[in-house]
Amino acid sequence: MDHEAWGELPDTALRRSRSGRVCLTCQGFGYETDAHCRTLLVCQLHRAHIPQGEHLLSRCPQWLPRQEAAA
Repeated sequence: MDHEAWGELPDTALRRSRSGRVCLTCQGFGYETDAHCRTLLVCQLHRAHIPQGEHLLSRCPQWLPRQEAAA
């Protein structure tokens, strides 16, 4: 997938969270690197970039618990 072509997540999509339910802990959260080896934080649910730092402080109404496979 070409994450570089995705747009920025609108400000209205995220809201502040004081719990562990933030973008970083969401099943839709991911990251990629661009052609210049910069990290792009992405939301698979919104198909958009997450503004830097917001993945630690905010979440959206579509937040889903991360489903990790046990090794």
